Amino acid sequence: MGLKASIIIPTYNRRVILHKALLALAKSTIPFQEFEVVIVDDGSTDDTKDMIDALEVPYDLVYERQERRGPASARNRAIRLARGEIMIFIDSDIMVVPDFVEAHLEAHQRARLVAVGPVVHTNDLGNPDTASFRITDMSRAFFATGNVSVEKEHLLEAGLFDEAFDEYGWEDLELGHRLQKLGLQKVKVPRAIGYHYKEPLTVAAVPQHRQRERERGRMALVFYERDPSWTTRLQVEMSPIMFGLDRLLSLGNWPERDGTQCLLKFLEARGWDRVLRVMVRLITHHDYMEGMREALRERKRPAD
Repeated sequence: MGLKASIIIPTYNRRVILHKALLALAKSTIPFQEFEVVIVDDGSTDDTKDMIDALEVPYDLVYERQERRGPASARNRAIRLARGEIMIFIDSDIMVVPDFVEAHLEAHQRARLVAVGPVVHTNDLGNPDTASFRITDMSRAFFATGNVSVEKEHLLEAGLFDEAFDEYGWEDLELGHRLQKLGLQKVKVPRAIGYHYKEPLTVAAVPQHRQRERERGRMALVFYERDPSWTTRLQVEMSPIMFGLDRLLSLGNWPERDGTQCLLKFLEARGWDRVLRVMVRLITHHDYMEGMREALRERKRPAD
């Protein structure tokens, strides 16, 4: 039995959860010589390499590090290193079930398809499989790299990930559009479950969430430029209505006021998690829209 699949994992400063993800793959139900894991470290500063060097797993593990260039570049480098026919993508904070690889390979007994597995969100790092699938875990994406597989030849035919996406967000959905245009079909693989670890929300982590959403907003414009359709425009919320709604919801620039930070700390101290999540969601959505505005200003286009 030869190598059939390569599991592609880009990573950036996720040493602890990546360790869990790699150990989960060591429980795979198929022979370990049938797959490899290819990790490209996109400039981590948290001793990820030391963890990899000390790790003992029963499958072939390929690790390379590059200076920070974004997840699109990291995935492309991993694809070029990969030796399998089937590329299985997961993120570095995804822990999979034992028959994950087997289920993806079974799906590819049919040709010319994209196989998509469910992603279940959890904040229990020790026991992720206790989480249940919820309506909020549903995704309509044709190709999202949290849990998806496709033949390598189709990725090469489509042109791989667009490395103009040099920050967080949208690069996988944009590639998905190109794969659709090649005539590939999407199939669901219910057995190939991946548990996506999300740290419990804290006020201390809010700046990180805000920065990520600003990046995602800037990358939304790159997505639209690559596929300037109404479908994409609506998908990324780039419309006068959405910009106007954001102006209304952020009236007085309250997300930036010192009092807002005090309110968030108050909500956290009281344990009012639901209210805190709503507030942070409003703030980060404003950051997303601001990221789009920044990108539009750079290209000298009016946002609204």
